[in-house]
Amino acid sequence: MYYIATSGNIFIIQAVSFYKLMKPDGDEKMNFPIITGHTGNDETKENSLDSVMKCISLGADVFEIDVRRDENSILILSHYEQRQDIYDSCLRLAEVFEIAAKHPEIGINCDLKEEGLPLEVATLAACYGVGPERLNLTGLVAPSFLAKHPEVAKMADIYMNAENILEGIYFEIVSSEKSQISQHTFYQNPWKHLRAVVTSIEPYIATLSEKCIQLGVKGINLPYLSLTDEGIREFKRNGIPISVWTVNDEKEMVRFFRNGVKNLTTLDVSTAKSVRKDMFGF
Repeated sequence: MYYIATSGNIFIIQAVSFYKLMKPDGDEKMNFPIITGHTGNDETKENSLDSVMKCISLGADVFEIDVRRDENSILILSHYEQRQDIYDSCLRLAEVFEIAAKHPEIGINCDLKEEGLPLEVATLAACYGVGPERLNLTGLVAPSFLAKHPEVAKMADIYMNAENILEGIYFEIVSSEKSQISQHTFYQNPWKHLRAVVTSIEPYIATLSEKCIQLGVKGINLPYLSLTDEGIREFKRNGIPISVWTVNDEKEMVRFFRNGVKNLTTLDVSTAKSVRKDMFGF
């Protein structure tokens, strides 16, 4: 192609660059929205090997798993707090990282379901060659933990769940009530409790953004029902990438992709990929 006159060369180079923008490849895809398969995606059992393998076969960018520590201090996959005899039948996190090591094309989002896990999870991931370019942490990543262990933010991409920051605001609002829930109860279903007193997150976007910047995390992780278009724009003006969960409606997928969220977590990977292909060409 370089036998064409100089002006032609310039035109061709510009055309190739435009083509790459329309059909991103490799690292260039990182500028486009990421699709994470929620555990239990596409009619699989949550926190199962089938769920992980389904994400891989469908070509999701990331698969999500829920992580807890059992009574023997082993990291296992479970959304809910269970008895040890039930934990004994759960997949171990080490098994999942071993599988992930054989599939470098996909990332892993560890949704942490109890306190004190970020450093332990990131360290275990590193043992299997899963580093910050592939490991995401969401869930219960307490700001106080990150303040003590800032190195975790270099070992994984952390999308801070907004409830970890809004927890203090919630308990301040309900402090005068006679009947109060414990922190443990709050984190069993945080948005159920938050929505009872926080009708909109928009008044708190500045606080959430400042905390994300202070902690050095990758971005903010929010339920899709809490995000308006203007809220997304405000986070973006503040330089905060957004991860949104759990988006299963096609129209909502279009809305979030159009507004430039960084990550979209879904139970319907196939539809999300189809929507992204229609909008971005891949």
